[in-house]
Amino acid sequence: MFEKKPPENPTQSQSIGGNITGSQVQMAQAGRDLTATQRGNSDDQTQGITADEVVKLLEKLESAVKASGLTETQQDEVLDYLKPAKRETAKETANKNLVGDNLKQVSEAMKNLKETSEAGKSLWQTGTEVLKAIAPWLGVAAHFFGL
Repeated sequence: MFEKKPPENPTQSQSIGGNITGSQVQMAQAGRDLTATQRGNSDDQTQGITADEVVKLLEKLESAVKASGLTETQQDEVLDYLKPAKRETAKETANKNLVGDNLKQVSEAMKNLKETSEAGKSLWQTGTEVLKAIAPWLGVAAHFFGL
């Protein structure tokens, strides 16, 4: 009698979508046809700050430490971590994890100095501005530095 024929192109579809750090990924499958679309910005585009700008910010912080009125020992406590972070950032392929770890130590040292001296309080203001500006380049949130 009447026989059902299977459709020539089966109707199957799968869609996956979402935002991943500013990117959108979509995939679809229909029968024998496959369509994939990917749109988005690369991480370097979304960071908004270059390594050269980060070096300049770290130089600004280094100058602020030297002009802060802290004792030489207190300055060394901050500079012992700041200088290697600046040196690593200036490299063509900087290790951002190393830079971040050193800057985390800088933040902790400045936080301790903020608690114990007026000069430390002033330095903390400058330091937080610099670290907040650098955080996106490192791919971390400002709270990574305890801010």
